[in-house]
Amino acid sequence: MSTTTYLTPDTVQTMQAAAAEVACQAGRLLREKFTQPRQIQLKGVRDLVTDADFAAQKLITDFVQARYPEHGFLTEEKDNRLPASGPVVWVIDPLDGTSNYSRQQPQFCVSIAAVSANGTPLCSAIYDPIRDELFSAARDQGCFLNGQTVQVSQVSDVAEALVCFDWNRLPHKQASILRLLQQIAPLVHSVRATGSAALALAWVAAGRMDAYFNFGLNAWDVAAARLLIQEAGGVISNLQGHPWQLSDGNCLAGSRLTHAALLAALAP
Repeated sequence: MSTTTYLTPDTVQTMQAAAAEVACQAGRLLREKFTQPRQIQLKGVRDLVTDADFAAQKLITDFVQARYPEHGFLTEEKDNRLPASGPVVWVIDPLDGTSNYSRQQPQFCVSIAAVSANGTPLCSAIYDPIRDELFSAARDQGCFLNGQTVQVSQVSDVAEALVCFDWNRLPHKQASILRLLQQIAPLVHSVRATGSAALALAWVAAGRMDAYFNFGLNAWDVAAARLLIQEAGGVISNLQGHPWQLSDGNCLAGSRLTHAALLAALAP
């Protein structure tokens, strides 16, 4: 089957329904395990992984492979059994907000995106199992929260903006975050840190947050939220202002007003 076939609205809509279904399945698994004792490993500097991450990822990849055996995968947890390429690649973070989850803090989500072989976003789903909220989008079909259309914030004054960010594990990036906070904090209403990039970006798409920035991310942190924000009428870029790509290690997202204001603050 050619790549162009996957770009037809009907096929993309079917994939979006599959992404939403399995995101909710994985989320229910995470919710069941939430209060249970965790097996926690350290896979890098201040970078945790739990048995729940692995269980949720296997549930998702088994589901997708059963329906789309020719597709590829880009997953947070390494799995050499999975093909890396295909006409469509599924970009999966089975548990975004692992540190929160490991401390029983209810700020985490499942994040799933399907992109074409050239990186074009096709569909996505982000599921918050604690609040039972499903954020979903298919290309050119709009952005939805539990089936209802949502859009980015309509705040018209940056001084009213609520801006979200997340901390970083690396000292030099921590310093960059602090410098930017010094610049933007006087300009906006307030700032927040969530501990889950995908969930915070979904909130931007739904208008709950006006903007989000992060200096250190992976493709699976942002891939699903990118389409949500675009379909909700927002802007998502790297910190240089270029359209966000899977290879970018940072991001800036928000309504057009707040995105432009924060990008200007970043310029120096």
